[in-house]
Amino acid sequence: MASSSRADEGTRWSVRVSETGKDTANVFVRKHQFTVGAAAQFDEDARQVSGLEYVLGVVGAELVNGITALARSRRIEIDRAEAVVQGELNDPLAYLGVIGAAGHAGIERIAAKVYLSSLDDEATLRKLWDEVLDRSPLVRTLRPVVRFELVLKVSP
Repeated sequence: MASSSRADEGTRWSVRVSETGKDTANVFVRKHQFTVGAAAQFDEDARQVSGLEYVLGVVGAELVNGITALARSRRIEIDRAEAVVQGELNDPLAYLGVIGAAGHAGIERIAAKVYLSSLDDEATLRKLWDEVLDRSPLVRTLRPVVRFELVLKVSP
């Protein structure tokens, strides 16, 4: 008996990752590539963007791109959209391998504020926001294990 999965329908994404030096890897996706540093960096002068910083950036991009694309499809004009995203690990010492660390190295909290500038009414924009959160692959995937604080700020 053959079973069908969504992956069989062309909905599988794939990347190739190659180590390129100390705490550095190149990620190849389709015709693009980007470099990722260590999972988390504590040094402001670190040479590479950390994996955690990429995750936070991608969450913000998913929210900003999601709401602007949905607004365009509904013919709602958004003049500007921007997100500020912050994240916290449950116990950064666990990531560093410190003996006696009390928690784990996982992401504990992601706080994102999305700022929209639009002349449309706020109630309409909030409905879009709710739909974006419902459609967001990352928010939907991470929400059961990460505390999200997702805020929409609207200004004319």
